Amino acid sequence: MSAVERTGPTARIAAVEAWVIVGDKDYVGGAGLRPPADAGPTRRRALAEIGDRHICAYPPQAQSCLVKITAEDGTVGWGEGHAPLGPRATVAVVQDVLAPLLIGEDPLAIEMLWERMYGSMRLRGHVAGYQLEAIAGVDIALWDLAGKLVGLPAYRLLGGPFTTTLPAYASGVPGATVEERAASAERFIADGYTAMKASIGRGSLDEDLGAVAALIQAVDGRADVLVDAHGAYASHTALYVGRELQRRGVRWLEDPLPPEDVEGYVALSAALEMPIAAGETECTRWQFEERLRQKAVDLILPDICRAGGITEGRKIATVADLHNVRWAAHVSMGTSVHVAAAAHLGAASANFLIFEFSSTPNPIGDVLLTRPLRPEGGILRVPDGPGLGIEFDEAKLRQHLL
Repeated sequence: MSAVERTGPTARIAAVEAWVIVGDKDYVGGAGLRPPADAGPTRRRALAEIGDRHICAYPPQAQSCLVKITAEDGTVGWGEGHAPLGPRATVAVVQDVLAPLLIGEDPLAIEMLWERMYGSMRLRGHVAGYQLEAIAGVDIALWDLAGKLVGLPAYRLLGGPFTTTLPAYASGVPGATVEERAASAERFIADGYTAMKASIGRGSLDEDLGAVAALIQAVDGRADVLVDAHGAYASHTALYVGRELQRRGVRWLEDPLPPEDVEGYVALSAALEMPIAAGETECTRWQFEERLRQKAVDLILPDICRAGGITEGRKIATVADLHNVRWAAHVSMGTSVHVAAAAHLGAASANFLIFEFSSTPNPIGDVLLTRPLRPEGGILRVPDGPGLGIEFDEAKLRQHLL
């Protein structure tokens, strides 16, 4: 009897569980949210340009929602609903809304289960945010479980691979001074990275543009520089910043405008030769299709652990391909489930470009695995074990679950 035949009616979903995972188990929630360092009262020219409309708040430490699905034969699949802020809400959606829809169902019927989960709150307007984060966590766990049940890596189930070696860039260039950031850039280059992403939008335009120029000079053509503005700018400011960054040789400008300003993105993309990248705020194929049809972006950045998981991520990649647009994985601070899920989808996508990897030490990252999962020489190798191909060190994992 084949592995697939053994997953017949008896191998149903027996349990769906979710936890908050945090860098510090004593963490109690969002009371410690920190505003930008320059958010306090400052004296500046009344019309001085500054990016100060960031599109999200950040918690004081790494945290997310981890999902575990267990089949009746004891096989386990892991997923993550990327929830850096308020992960208890994502856990509640998994446990109270989605789990009852899954118990007793065939774990290989992933497409049907995705539609059932999405439809459960569609009438009530829950088509993004915590609902889609929770669906993503469950969906990824189902792909991990399915791969383990049939003994194949997820990228094989997705029809790949096109490649199992994904180019990666270092996300974030630490340092409070030009010299410190230059030293960080040198470390990235020594580690084999050929691209890195810097953050702007919290200071004055002169400071931000000067910092980017200094970073470009420091890498001296040895690596590409990408820039993320976190949705901080008004339309005229974004155009000025975009032209200045384009002149300096920046390879893409990410989230220069608030995501609601679709017309602004259309105008900005038409005005610049440098690619405009966006998409971490979008959660479904329909949201991405609207932006792509209007030519609001040149490159999309879906977050697989927020945008409905691997199932919806594959459809988003296909929608982008219809518009001859490539996608890059948005992977910020989360668990290695996030890394592995995005990597498997990237390996199975014809229009995948590059993989984001955080430069910040991650207490809930691959330090909790039995084998590390991180880029080497600027390349992320997709795990080739069954499912996502990763395995938690259970003792270490328990120390970070709430």
